[in-house]
Amino acid sequence: MKVIWVLENIEKNYNSHAYYIDSKFNVLLLLASVYLWKKNHRDDTCVLYTDELTVDLFLKLGVLDFWDKVLPLPKSRRINKDIFWAASKVEVLGQQTEPVILMDNDTHVYKPLKEHLDLNKVYVCNFELGKGYYPTGIDDIIKQLSYKARWKTESVNVSFLNLPDPIFTKKYTEISLNMMEEMTALKAPNPQYLIFAEQLLLKHLLDKDNIEYDSIISTYWDCQNQKWEGEHDRGLFKYPEESNTIFFHYGPLKGTIKANKQIFNVQAECTKLLNCIKLPNLDLSMVKNV
Repeated sequence: MKVIWVLENIEKNYNSHAYYIDSKFNVLLLLASVYLWKKNHRDDTCVLYTDELTVDLFLKLGVLDFWDKVLPLPKSRRINKDIFWAASKVEVLGQQTEPVILMDNDTHVYKPLKEHLDLNKVYVCNFELGKGYYPTGIDDIIKQLSYKARWKTESVNVSFLNLPDPIFTKKYTEISLNMMEEMTALKAPNPQYLIFAEQLLLKHLLDKDNIEYDSIISTYWDCQNQKWEGEHDRGLFKYPEESNTIFFHYGPLKGTIKANKQIFNVQAECTKLLNCIKLPNLDLSMVKNV
């Protein structure tokens, strides 16, 4: 099966705040993500879609062969990636003509996961309760979109995504990217419009088209209150006691670890990740920040 990671240097500059791989911690999270997947799913084809600057750095680090294939990103549409920074993931999905799994760069799978999945079914990371968090149909920008719907506030997290039907994948990505283009023209002010077009739209289309879907984590994430709360019967593992032994998405925890150095030892986290990928002496000196 094809499993994909997408990494784009938005600012095309090593010193940019928007450059994902300016951080040793972020680089190691990404390498551990693909290393752990390959360790537990040896027959899959792991593919990285990225830009020339990232390829150059990974060649210098000697880690490009973590992936079976490295492919260029598709030509970007008229989308403001300062706001819609994850648009490249959707653009890559739009190119797919076969079933795929999409992995976020900070999603780690510690044990075989596919044996728990029905690969003919869509899987997401978790279900989200988005009341008070996502823009709604009364939002001035949402009201101007050409795609009209009775928007609900429930969503799905796509840090893990199994998409078995390329026809549906194409439909979803076209609507999503059209939304991002339109919201770019409408001067959408923050990335909540990104996750609307990426995550809330996906759940809307799955429900609208009566497509069966489940989640890896069976615990709801309350977006407004920033906490895990409540269970549903369409997930595999309860958070955290079950899920964390097999599957973990760092998400906002990345920033928390790096910002709270009195609580978290970032260097110790990096050492753990270096040992995880079996490269304890990997020279990351050219990647400046921790």
